[in-house]
Amino acid sequence: MPSLVPVSSSSRTTLSLSGATGNNSYNNQYGVYGNGYVQSLGHNHRGIEDMKRIEMSLKSGIDSEIAWALSSLTHMSIQPLIDLEQSPFLGNELIKYFVKPYQLIQEKKFDLLTQDILTFSLDSVLTLRNLSQDLPNQQWLSQIPSFKKNLIESIKFLTNWFYQPGGNQIPQFEKYNNQFAESLNYIVDLLEPLTCYYIDNSKNDTLFNILLNTLMITTDRNLFINILKCISHLLIIWDKGAKAKAEEDGNGDDEDEDLAQEEEGEEEVKLTNNCIDSISDSQSETIINTLLIADSEMNNAVLDFLKMYLFSEALHEKYSSSIKDSQRHRLRKLLQLNTSKATFNTLMKQLPLLLVSDLPLNEPIEEQPVPSLNLTKRSQYSGVPTSAPELTEELYKIIVAFPEPLRASTWLHCCYEATMTEQAEVTQISIWKAYETQFQEIWKPNTEGTLNHNYKPLLPAVEFIKNVTKAFPYAEAKVVALPQAPGEENQAPKKKFIIKGIQPRQFPVSIDVGNYDALKPMGEATVTEGDESLPIGHMDVKKFHHSLTSGVDNILFADSANKIAKESLNSINESSHDILEYIISEVLEVAGIESKESSIFRLYNKYWIPELVYANPSLLEKGIIETTWLKYLL
Repeated sequence: MPSLVPVSSSSRTTLSLSGATGNNSYNNQYGVYGNGYVQSLGHNHRGIEDMKRIEMSLKSGIDSEIAWALSSLTHMSIQPLIDLEQSPFLGNELIKYFVKPYQLIQEKKFDLLTQDILTFSLDSVLTLRNLSQDLPNQQWLSQIPSFKKNLIESIKFLTNWFYQPGGNQIPQFEKYNNQFAESLNYIVDLLEPLTCYYIDNSKNDTLFNILLNTLMITTDRNLFINILKCISHLLIIWDKGAKAKAEEDGNGDDEDEDLAQEEEGEEEVKLTNNCIDSISDSQSETIINTLLIADSEMNNAVLDFLKMYLFSEALHEKYSSSIKDSQRHRLRKLLQLNTSKATFNTLMKQLPLLLVSDLPLNEPIEEQPVPSLNLTKRSQYSGVPTSAPELTEELYKIIVAFPEPLRASTWLHCCYEATMTEQAEVTQISIWKAYETQFQEIWKPNTEGTLNHNYKPLLPAVEFIKNVTKAFPYAEAKVVALPQAPGEENQAPKKKFIIKGIQPRQFPVSIDVGNYDALKPMGEATVTEGDESLPIGHMDVKKFHHSLTSGVDNILFADSANKIAKESLNSINESSHDILEYIISEVLEVAGIESKESSIFRLYNKYWIPELVYANPSLLEKGIIETTWLKYLL
């Protein structure tokens, strides 16, 4: 009787009919076979490759197989294992399943949209988003004309759904709200690398306008950052220099040259209608205002956008023959120099701060308590005036127009100074009379017997005296008893109303200087008798130079120990420097030091940049802060 032999070389049971013997069992690296162990079908056979299985599953049309294939692709797309150029079938299938729900929505076949279709779309767009991080896949996707259209249709529906009134009026879709939100984020992530290839966009470009309008509305941080990156990429224009070089390197015939000239002519027309000039003042102001938020990633995205906007070589329709004039026009528009200057204020405040952010800086010397001042009296002559100086004509015209009590406080700051010497005092009646005399134009009738009603009335005397101690925090109003003369012991002592802590100035000072002097910290001051043979104004020069040298050496030593190198700069520092340097050269240098623009720059930065540079000289040495900027701060 013949023995039964299995057809497969690896049967489920490897025990032959005649039993296990030394002739029908064998050993290998997987162990002993032929001893009666039950083996699964296909054991020791790996089967087809994963990618082949995925392709077959997608071709099968079976939902469970498609779900497995798309899920597997999502896991595999995390690693750079899939090349869409080598596997175009996978790319086309991913695109097909990604756009399927949006095609149904566009065709108003709402009832056909199911959870499975939306899940397939989510898996597909996530896979495409991961794959687009690799350069070959970016190039493959960007070369499919219909894919950009599909992206526009999908993002148009999703942005309308979340950000347009009445965009989500399809009741049966409300249960998919979370999936729609997830899809929107994935699509914007996918667009970020692909928009680098969508260049020379016109003002009417659908994708650009959808993204720009969404940027103005969204409150989602990550969405804002990624959309702004996409918008920056869409501002890219064709590099003519690279094109000309390529033509020089090539060997094109006359027909190719004619075609290139025609395309170049079309390109010129397109560049004067670039999408960069469709950004309105309010939209640019919204973008720039986000620099006020302490968020490095957001700041970096805004700075990249500003660089693309300001340095773009796209021609403006009003300046179609000059790139430089087009750039200057956009700069003035961006800074709102002809209107509110709101964005100019924001940039002048934030760019210097971002320029030095996260750098290993020495902090400016901490404010130490003011040491006690010891004055040596070497003369019987007192240099303190007995009365307040008169305002200059220019100062008077400014201060007289102020309302009270600002007018009184400003006049006090300009004509008096704070002092901590015990001998410093003024009588209340003298300071009031000086104020009244200075502004007699307000209260004194003119030759015709009428009062000047162009200015606000003076403060009453009592209110004026109260205001002195507010204008000078270290001043104090006092009532002192005068010493009694011989023979007046039985009489009540006479009183003197004084204000201690202030004294008249030799000359009036500017409003800024006066305000600073009045509010700066004060130290104790004492006066001792000294050698009257020394000349007035004598100073110990050696002691002064020693003190000055010690202070400078301490600063230089601290800076050398923590010196800033170019390698310390991050992208925010570098972008801030480039933009600030461009604004200063194109705006402040042209307008001049006394211009409003220079005053705005000085207002925000004069109180900290000079001190920071003084504590960190390497900021100037490395060109992080340009020396030419300092003239606007002093």
